[in-house]
Amino acid sequence: MNQMMDKLFKGIDYFTGILTGLMVLFVFLNVVLRTVFNSGLTWSEELARYLFVYVTYIGAISAMRSNAHLGVDTLLSRVKPRTQRVMYVMSQALIAVIMCILVRGAYKMVLQNTQSKTAALGIPYSVLYFGGIITGISIAILAASNILYAIKHPSEISRIVVMHNDDDDIASEAMENAEDLSDEEYARRLKEQGGK
Repeated sequence: MNQMMDKLFKGIDYFTGILTGLMVLFVFLNVVLRTVFNSGLTWSEELARYLFVYVTYIGAISAMRSNAHLGVDTLLSRVKPRTQRVMYVMSQALIAVIMCILVRGAYKMVLQNTQSKTAALGIPYSVLYFGGIITGISIAILAASNILYAIKHPSEISRIVVMHNDDDDIASEAMENAEDLSDEEYARRLKEQGGK
């Protein structure tokens, strides 16, 4: 099941990358046309805007899956594991409730805008608002699965709640014995470990 989910989210990440690439292409094309030919494509600006909306919606789902949303773990990292679990479950439950509110609001917007269409492309606005429904349902499901995982695996709660990224590992490795290193050596080590 995990492998299937990993493949699904890898596909979602690729899809988000494609949408982002198209968005950049349309904006760049419009800038070139306006600068060089003093005219632009009205539909490309509108399409880029709506692609950005969907990149944001879909990206939020991927970020929720990989625990990459912005967060502050200062308090969570300093309390006991039992308290960490309670606070984590409460935060995930709050996320699920907020996503249900999002779904409800997006559903109302979809129903209200089935006849309205965008100016240049003629896309029904309901298609745009439908992204809120997809995002809300997906993130609520992910939050519920996070709650179940935290309850079933209480020994892993400290690993789950602490915000972590690859940059932290690179910086901590470079910082080892940093006081004994020259500035040039420290910068070289940081560069090597960062792959830059």
